[in-house]
Amino acid sequence: MPDSGIDPLAPTVFHEQWCLDIATGGRYDRVEVVSNGKCVGWLPYFMQNRFGLKFSIPPRMTHVLGPAIDAGAGSADSRAHRRACVTRELIAKLPPAAIYHYKCQREVTDVTAFQQENFATSVQFTHELFPQSADVLWAKMRKKKRSQIRRAQEVVKVSTIDDPELFWRFYESNVEQRGLRNYYIKADVLRCIEQAFARGCGRIYAAKSKDGALVAAIWCVWDHSSCYYFMSSRMASAHDGAVSLLLWQAIQDAAQLGLIFDFDGVSSNESVAFFGGFGGRLTPRFKATRTSAAGRLVWEFKELRRPNRFLC
Repeated sequence: MPDSGIDPLAPTVFHEQWCLDIATGGRYDRVEVVSNGKCVGWLPYFMQNRFGLKFSIPPRMTHVLGPAIDAGAGSADSRAHRRACVTRELIAKLPPAAIYHYKCQREVTDVTAFQQENFATSVQFTHELFPQSADVLWAKMRKKKRSQIRRAQEVVKVSTIDDPELFWRFYESNVEQRGLRNYYIKADVLRCIEQAFARGCGRIYAAKSKDGALVAAIWCVWDHSSCYYFMSSRMASAHDGAVSLLLWQAIQDAAQLGLIFDFDGVSSNESVAFFGGFGGRLTPRFKATRTSAAGRLVWEFKELRRPNRFLC
């Protein structure tokens, strides 16, 4: 299985210290449960202040971030019970706040412990492609998506970008041209890309026109089990299959590394159709939110919502 050998206390790249340090400016904290002198579970939180309220929601550079728990050995039932107990202990150690919000990673398949601690839970789906040969992955795509990729191959060339600044300028320019607000901070994006490059766990794919102009780019980051579709951008005039072509290359590279390709969340009708064209399967991600009465009003305010990082 692709996730064999995963350290349960470091389940995703977003749980790694370097990523959390960049995403929060070093201002995150964590609660832990220790048993027999060994950490068996931890849960990060990122306390912020707005509208006179304290709240903790995942920083924008971390797309999943739930409890990391080592349930140890034993039967499936005993491990599930242990995970639930540790989760409740972690929640009990969190400091008071008007809002706590978590979007859990794939390994968290049971959120009843959150419900028992007065969290409201919901599900967001993501498309995942498990590693297989390129021929099999291609055959599982919808015919329309294969045709779109073939047409794109006729007009653009796929390469990679080693300059984080170039990717940022391209992304920022397209945001501005579309009249959208850029919720990302330049320094955070650049540092995250640089550190991913240094650790060999990130790549920027570029689509260039025949005259060498950059027309589309995507950034993917990975850990020991999954490759995540992290950010993307394209010029309004680019071929409508340019991003699909880049994703196809990223999917093949992930498969060669034995990684699941995670499209990182289905958030709109358009993304359902776009991601679904690649085949794969819909996988649930559980979300958990606990709010005070005042926090509930703030939580509905758009400023706390995650921006769309895909300019496709």
